Amino acid sequence: MTPRPPAASQPALGDRASVFILLAAACGFLMLPVGDTFGKIMGEAGVAPTQIAWGRWAAQTVILTPVVFWLYGARPVLRPTRLDLQLLRALLIGLATICYFTAIRDVPLADAAGVLFIAPLLVTALSALLLKEHVGIRRWSAVVVGFLGMLLIVKPGTGAFQPGALWALGAAFLFAGFMVLTRRMAGLNKPLITLWWAGAVSTVGMGALIVPIWTPIGWAEIAMMCAMGAIMALGHLLIIWAADRVEASAMAPLPYLEMVMATVMGYVVFGDFPTAVTWAGCGIVIAAGLFVVFRERRAAPLPDH
Repeated sequence: MTPRPPAASQPALGDRASVFILLAAACGFLMLPVGDTFGKIMGEAGVAPTQIAWGRWAAQTVILTPVVFWLYGARPVLRPTRLDLQLLRALLIGLATICYFTAIRDVPLADAAGVLFIAPLLVTALSALLLKEHVGIRRWSAVVVGFLGMLLIVKPGTGAFQPGALWALGAAFLFAGFMVLTRRMAGLNKPLITLWWAGAVSTVGMGALIVPIWTPIGWAEIAMMCAMGAIMALGHLLIIWAADRVEASAMAPLPYLEMVMATVMGYVVFGDFPTAVTWAGCGIVIAAGLFVVFRERRAAPLPDH
C-alpha cells in the first residue's frame, strides 16, 4: 500500500537480488503493525487517537526530513508538482490514521487490519466511478465478494458487532481515496517526497487539532510515539526502496503480511485471536484483493503510485 514506480522503470535483476529485495519489502510490511501496536497500547491507556496519530506522523517527519532534503534538495521537496493534490492526499491519510487509531483502541488489531484491506477493492470501484477507468464484470464481482467478506469481519446486526469496526471502515474509505489520488499523481514526484508531504501536512494539521484535547503524557508514551514513528519510517523506506527495483506484480501479495503480523502482535501483546468467522472474512477480502490486483496487471499494467 505504498507508492510504487512504473514497472517499466525497474531494471532486470538476478534471482538472488530479487529475493533479497522482496525480503526487504516483506520486512517493511511486517514492521507496520508493530507500530500500530504502540498506538493501541496508548489508546487503551487513554491517550486520544488524534494525539497518537499526531505523534506517529511528527516522529516520522522528523526522521525523514534530513533524509529527503539530503537526497533531493530543498527546491524539489518544497515545490512539488500539483501541490493541491499533495495537500488533499495528506489530508485523507491523516484522517484515515485518526480513524484507524480510534478503531484499534476498541477492536483487535487483526480485525481492524482485515477491514482496512477492503481499501484496494474500494480503489477499483472509485477508479471506475471517478477516473473513468474500465472495470470489467470480473473485477466488479471481486469487489462485491470482498465486501461480503468484510461483513463477516464487522458482523453488523449481531452481538459480536463492535462500533470500533465502523472506524476501521471509515479509515478504509479514506485510505481508498488516498490511493486513488496516489494513482492519479503517478510519476509527478519522487515517492519519498510524496511520503514526506503526507507526514509534514498531517503533523501541522493535527497539531492544531490536538491543542484543545491534549492529554499530558509521560516518558513511556513519548518513547512509544518516537518508536512508532521510527518503525513506520523505516518500514516505508524499505518498501519504497524495494518497489523501485522489482516488478509491482511481485510486490502485490506482500502487503497482506501486515495481516499476519497484526494477528501475531494482537495475540502476543493483547491476548486477542481472530475467530473462525473473522478468519473466513479476512481470507475472502485478501483473495478478492489479490484477484483484482493481478487482473489489473493482466488487463492493462498501470503505474501503481
